[in-house]
Amino acid sequence: MENLHFTFLTEKNIPKLHATFLEAFSDYLVPIQLDTNQFRSKLKREGVELSFSAAAYSGDLMVGFILTGLGEWEGKPTAYNAGTGVIPTYRGNRITEQLYTFMQPKFKEAGIEQCLLEVITENAAAIKIYKRLGFSITRTFDCFRSLKKELLVQSKTPYAISFKTVLKPDWKSYGCFGDVKPGWQNTSWAITRSPNKKTIIEAYDEHQDLIGYTVFFPDNGAIAQLAVDSNARCKGIGTALLRQVCEHTDHKALMLLNIDTKAEQMLMFLERKHFSKVLSQYEMLLPLV
Repeated sequence: MENLHFTFLTEKNIPKLHATFLEAFSDYLVPIQLDTNQFRSKLKREGVELSFSAAAYSGDLMVGFILTGLGEWEGKPTAYNAGTGVIPTYRGNRITEQLYTFMQPKFKEAGIEQCLLEVITENAAAIKIYKRLGFSITRTFDCFRSLKKELLVQSKTPYAISFKTVLKPDWKSYGCFGDVKPGWQNTSWAITRSPNKKTIIEAYDEHQDLIGYTVFFPDNGAIAQLAVDSNARCKGIGTALLRQVCEHTDHKALMLLNIDTKAEQMLMFLERKHFSKVLSQYEMLLPLV
């Protein structure tokens, strides 16, 4: 294998990083093609710090990279892998492992206690690499998509239920409704940090008590969070919230990414509404201390 060199990234590397990202993911299990604005939005939403992200070079050619988002996870300073890519002609050279070896001393020096990532369950090669690095599987996620016209959301809104579109989310109250913790990209701080337009709709009962909510991105139909108070479920409120999403987005399809498979009620709800599972991912964690 030819000699490679590794370096942390800066803002001036973004154009080359974007081009390498597109090449690395052009033949991925789920091809990912983001324009410049979408790519920058991804970096911001997932908390990517370029000074903690690294690239592998062959001469002047960027051949691989790891994007690192910084934040807290379960109370510990965490480095989140927001994307690992190696261009096709350089695969098989353990570049991902070398990148982690290069980055970890800086992580530890900065007080980062763990590394977090998600990987598609069918990506056996990547899973093998991550396990070799010491990562272990912590959760399994399912991802869903449906055309709006195929969703079963036509039932009437339950009696005395009202909806409000709000500008400021009540994250503290919302946190009481979900059965499981969302994945990194769908946490409250990731949603808040995203520069993309977002809509928040709350559901209230006849006493004007908050009983459910949804947060979604109307431009692409991505639902980041949707939940109903456990005492108010199976009454059509989730369906009514989903209908609200359909009415407030022009995109032809809706999607929900990284739903914890332990959220059984949510999974059954999505199946009843005619969402289709498009892929599954493992969440993996590597302790550094």
